[in-house]
Amino acid sequence: MSRRTFTKLSALGTAAALSGISGVSAYPSKLGDLIEPAVAAPEEAGVTLVKSTCSHCAVGCGFHGKIKDGVCIGLEPWLENPINRGSMCSKGTSIAEILNSSTRLRTPMEKVGGQWKEISWTAALDKIADKMKEIKANYGPDSIFYMGSAKTSNEECYLFRKFAAFNGTNNVDHQARICHSTTVGGLANTWSYGAMTNPWNDMRNSGVVLFFGENAANSHPVAMLHILEAKKRGAKFIVCDPRFTKSAAAADMYVRFRSGTDIPLLWGVANVIVNNGWHNTDFIEKRTYGFAKWWDVVKDYTPEVVEDITWVPAATIRQLAQDWAFPPRGEGYANCICWAMGATQHTVGTNNIRAMACLSMLMGYVGRPGGGTNAFRGHDNVQGATDMCVLSHWLPAYYGLDDNSWKHWIGVWNRHAPITFEEMKAKFAEHNGKAMMNYNGITVSRWYEGVLNEEFPINQPNPIKMAFVWGHSLNSITEMKRMKLAMEKVELLVGVDPHATIASSLADRPDGIIVLPAATQFEETGSVSNSARQVQWRNKIVEPLYDSKPDWWIIKELATRLGFAEHFTYNEYPEDVLREINLGANVIMMRQSPERLKRQQTQCITECSVFDCEDCQAKSGPVKGEFWGLPWPCWNDEHPGTPILYRNDIPIWEGGNEFRPRFRGADSTPGNPVSDDGESQLGASYIGPGYDEKNSDGTDGPGWKTEIDADFKSLLDQNICPSGAGRARFRAWNLPDPVPIHREPIESPRPDLIAKYPTYDDVADHYRTPCLYKTIQEQRKNLVNDYPLILTTGRQVEHMGGGAETRSCEYLVELQPEMYAEINPSKALELGITHWDYVWVETLRGRIKVRANVTERVNDQTIFCPYHWAGWFEGVSYEDRYPPGTAELALGDSVNIICVDAYDRSTNMQETKACLCKVYKA
Repeated sequence: MSRRTFTKLSALGTAAALSGISGVSAYPSKLGDLIEPAVAAPEEAGVTLVKSTCSHCAVGCGFHGKIKDGVCIGLEPWLENPINRGSMCSKGTSIAEILNSSTRLRTPMEKVGGQWKEISWTAALDKIADKMKEIKANYGPDSIFYMGSAKTSNEECYLFRKFAAFNGTNNVDHQARICHSTTVGGLANTWSYGAMTNPWNDMRNSGVVLFFGENAANSHPVAMLHILEAKKRGAKFIVCDPRFTKSAAAADMYVRFRSGTDIPLLWGVANVIVNNGWHNTDFIEKRTYGFAKWWDVVKDYTPEVVEDITWVPAATIRQLAQDWAFPPRGEGYANCICWAMGATQHTVGTNNIRAMACLSMLMGYVGRPGGGTNAFRGHDNVQGATDMCVLSHWLPAYYGLDDNSWKHWIGVWNRHAPITFEEMKAKFAEHNGKAMMNYNGITVSRWYEGVLNEEFPINQPNPIKMAFVWGHSLNSITEMKRMKLAMEKVELLVGVDPHATIASSLADRPDGIIVLPAATQFEETGSVSNSARQVQWRNKIVEPLYDSKPDWWIIKELATRLGFAEHFTYNEYPEDVLREINLGANVIMMRQSPERLKRQQTQCITECSVFDCEDCQAKSGPVKGEFWGLPWPCWNDEHPGTPILYRNDIPIWEGGNEFRPRFRGADSTPGNPVSDDGESQLGASYIGPGYDEKNSDGTDGPGWKTEIDADFKSLLDQNICPSGAGRARFRAWNLPDPVPIHREPIESPRPDLIAKYPTYDDVADHYRTPCLYKTIQEQRKNLVNDYPLILTTGRQVEHMGGGAETRSCEYLVELQPEMYAEINPSKALELGITHWDYVWVETLRGRIKVRANVTERVNDQTIFCPYHWAGWFEGVSYEDRYPPGTAELALGDSVNIICVDAYDRSTNMQETKACLCKVYKA
């Protein structure tokens, strides 16, 4: 593909991804002759093609790296990959340019006396390890914060979480906290697993595809192709979003609603369905708990009430309900609901996801082809990083922080090198009579409060004195002014990344920063898990450039200096690490061995004859019957994977699954068994249709979670799901809101609604930090008088995450060169602003200087800003603060400088989609 064609295609956004997808044609009048069919390149002398997986979003597209003389000179389509069939978006097609970017960090650097100096790897690692020892000796292990990454492999994520454990702290977290922690919290508390239920390709089979706070045309373009194929086959595509997005432009129905009012809109739809008797009573009675108490709440959300809250006409709500209950594609089709950070990043984010899950259960769309609840996750391995639990409240594979969970993983680690529970416990501190080993750590969304503890006292022995920023974009985190202060206060800040990022430039300090050049994802090998739970083997396509090193090597070198090298030294990397994961990751049954993953990749060679594009199942060859990526739960070395969660109309051996009977306690009378609403006492056996969790010998018990060597074949032969057969919950009695209710955003444009729909009470200890809700909502009750516009944020198709990689790519920067704010034409006229003027967008947190993008995508009450930008701070360029030659090619203010200081009540997710602002000409 020529550079000129690349530019023209990319300018069309999603259309660029259409190249090479069979059976899909969208926007044909716009594409014309721009599409170049994705075909295999003719053989070239000295050129090798290496299969790999894209490093941008969580769709998991495959491609061939085109390698000549050890250099990646371009990409070629991997036509047989069942997910993308050779297609890629503008970000994906730029991988070679990103890999070879001139702005990459080339050698370790240390800031000394206000100047950046080169430093050897040995000296850098010695300094870091010595500082870690000093801080642990003086302040305790919780005074080091480990900010991990969704961009590293499963094996590296696992080692990173293990590294934090061996350093005696749960102060470890990563991007999932600020993108989809509420997805995990919402879904797991509804039916047991907090992940996407159906694979990307399965959306082709949907009757209705409903987007709620998701813009796949920008964020997941190849996934959008499967939706367009569903639409071509007769499905209805509906987009609910405060902004008219590129996805909305392709929709059959667009519903604009006020940001922060997702729950009322969902409940308005549910209200109409139940009042008309359209709901699936058979599914509700047989497979769920708590419908009656759920309805006690939802019955009050009539279309007229919801119209006042959301600004959506009651007639539109009724039409939406009818489409959800009766798929226009015909009887027998299930509908799917899809979301991304538009739904998750709210103070009620967990409730938003719960509400969508309930809407799916209401019609019995869960556990069916074409149905389910599909969280469109962001980074390429954010699902894997979440599964490996680079998180402050879990051990790998969603084991808790209780002693039994620690003993399980110590049993696994002990097989590699000797370690006892007592030895591990001795690495951790105690505080106020509590063992910190069993206590949730500080989250990445508020890590800076662990440093700045004068104003917000934290619940741990001492403040954070050192922080690792390991493959994490700091400009993705809100409250950037406070974070900047924290970066200036810690004794040492360590950045580990292929790029210098603002970990090097944001802090105003003369020294105390070391940045290490990590290898990119294509300069090392490992497995990655996409949003659909499909695990793929990503091959190294070139050797690390410059003096960069793989993340696993850096971890191992630090472990060596800290005295526990034996726990991080493997004979065969990454295979032996994945085998260790396979031993212990029973909760999700991650039994995808390296041999099976490699075999799938090798066998994926003949288009449409091995792994089918319709269901991602192999139809021939040695892998016949397996599903692509062996999506978890994958019970043993013979299991094909589970593409659709909770599907109980097929055998377990063929990918069948059940809801887990994991809900054991909360507010019923002590001693009573499970009530009609599903409430029970902790430890009570499962009561109801189905059966309890099983040991490998078939007896009731938790063995499936803890038996390291069991393969559960005998249970599967009897079509018994080892994790049990339970029910899902309309009412999650253990959450702050057992049934989701509307709560006005902290900064609301409707002060008249705050009294009726208030936010939460303040919380004294929320992941070790206090969190204010009602106090600040009341203080800001009339803020709309001074800040009359709603600020919301989102993505651009050309950029990814914090943007350090994509803003370092010449092609992508040419396509999207500057930070901007979208403003409605009528509002721009009122404020005297013309298109592409510089404007200030201001909130209580500060202000940012951006271009004015005058467009009708937003209404006259809303401002939209993309969040991929950094390198400026309140209008001032920080380019000269980077190590020489490492600043991104395009810089701009980050919208997270000004986003609201508000967090989800359950997970500490940051709020970025609903706060108040004002705009004026710069």
